Amino acid sequence: ARVRTGATAAADPAPTLSPRELDVLRLVADGRSNPEIGRMLHIGEATVKTHLIHAFEKLEVSDRTRAVTRAMELGLL
Repeated sequence: ARVRTGATAAADPAPTLSPRELDVLRLVADGRSNPEIGRMLHIGEATVKTHLIHAFEKLEVSDRTRAVTRAMELGLL
C-alpha cells in the first residue's frame, strides 16, 4: 500500500473534545474567566483549568484565544 504525503494526504480528523471541555470552551469564547466558568458549571476553578489543559492538548494550542479560534475553525464551537 502506498502512503500519501504532503498536500494530497487526507486531513487529520478533528479532535474529540469531551462535552465538558466544549462547555468550558464555549464559556471562554463568551469572555468568561475561570472562576466565573467554575461558578456557572458548579465545578472548582482547578477543574476548569484541567478541562482547558486537556482541550489545549487535543487542539494542539497553548492558550485560550488559540483554543477558541481552533475549535471554531474545526466546527466544534
